[in-house]
Amino acid sequence: MTMQFFDEMPDTWVREISDAIEVYEHTVADAHESAIVIDLTPASMQLLGADSGEQLVIGWTERFGVDWGLGRAGRVVAPQSLGASTPQEIAAAVHLLLTTGGPA
Repeated sequence: MTMQFFDEMPDTWVREISDAIEVYEHTVADAHESAIVIDLTPASMQLLGADSGEQLVIGWTERFGVDWGLGRAGRVVAPQSLGASTPQEIAAAVHLLLTTGGPA
């Protein structure tokens, strides 16, 4: 099932999370209130089992908190909880996903 993130992150969170992710030298391709989209390197694609053209998408759902999934244009298949709540924790969890293929 494909899902689109609809809940909105506050603008300050979008900026803080994006900046914190970029500290780890990951490329934020797009960042707005509905989703933060991160480009995958060939290594992170392999670790995450991503298909060509997929990106890591971080979104906020009121019911589940901060979720992540692989997809395109903010649409993800089977989003999962990121298990983080502050911008720094979110960035660290994203870094872990991109470098190990799994959550904390």
